Amino acid sequence: MLKLENINITAGKFHVKNLSLTLQSGMCHVIVGTTGSGKTLLLETIAGLRRQDSGRISFGERDISHLEPELRDVSYLPQDLCLFPNMRVRENICYGLRLRGVSIQEAESRLQPLAIELDIAHFLDRHIDHLSGGEKHRTALARAIISDSPLILLDEPFSSLNLGLKRKLWHYLKDLQIKRKWTLLLVTHDLEEAQLLGDDLSLIANGELVDSGPKSEVFCYPKTVSAACILGAENFLPAEFSGRSDGFCYFYSPALAAKIAVSQNYPTLAGDNYEKSCFKVGIRAADIAICGSDSATAIKGCIIDNIFRKGKTATIVLRCPQKNFSLLAEVPLADIAAHVEGDSVCINIAPGTAMALIQN
Repeated sequence: MLKLENINITAGKFHVKNLSLTLQSGMCHVIVGTTGSGKTLLLETIAGLRRQDSGRISFGERDISHLEPELRDVSYLPQDLCLFPNMRVRENICYGLRLRGVSIQEAESRLQPLAIELDIAHFLDRHIDHLSGGEKHRTALARAIISDSPLILLDEPFSSLNLGLKRKLWHYLKDLQIKRKWTLLLVTHDLEEAQLLGDDLSLIANGELVDSGPKSEVFCYPKTVSAACILGAENFLPAEFSGRSDGFCYFYSPALAAKIAVSQNYPTLAGDNYEKSCFKVGIRAADIAICGSDSATAIKGCIIDNIFRKGKTATIVLRCPQKNFSLLAEVPLADIAAHVEGDSVCINIAPGTAMALIQN
């Protein structure tokens, strides 16, 4: 188990503040956050490349807070890769094994199957300067995992790869992590990557932990506007509690001149005082549908400002019926085929898909 307790880090004017986090052994924990939120700073501190101002870092039974990097038994893939330009790919990957006294034969036996899976076998004898960005990323990933360290830190390891190769390597890395029982801490901006690889998920903004827990809970039930923003929600509407019935809490949105239904089991609605709390209703673009005016739940009078077509779907910008407020909706292309900019349409927000978010 990796445990961070009240970690404070200073980098110039930026601070990571009182961050506590527990990673269960043998699981993958993913950190997602805004640019400049402190994700890389945190990995560098766990790896021992940077010192925390205060707080404790332990892995297993060991306090590693003040150990030198080479004594922490941690593999780290930094965002800038840190490959050695004077070495060939093979030498870069096996460098850590050589320092640990692993024989050439053992290193080669580990390298060959790994090189095939990462699709790097054909350039093992090239110099680093002769590689593309994606090839360098795969080389650095191989170097991080070949040592089979119990704790592996990966800072955006797939950022330079095309989508097809990314998806292949996600599955490969997840399979290895499960089989070898690695404790894996991964930083990414890619929400699909986070959902596929992660067991637990943490959200960080401005050096502070916004939310943390099992990925299904964090993804499906963000509690604050900051958390929902990090997770890609597009629409946030001021709203007031207006009653509950049939398993839903209803919030009136002046911008839509309509009530929006949120499941009464939504985490922020627990307790007795939520009726007095100040909420924003979060709505994902994919949860807004175009509907007919005869629908019982139709919200009327939305004007199409723009249509952005992409493959089988379209993103549309909708001007709300009340006030100067816009929504983004993601709809099947067929649903918008008969419409043009300037048309008035009715929309539907399926009950229970909206989020009751605390404003922070």
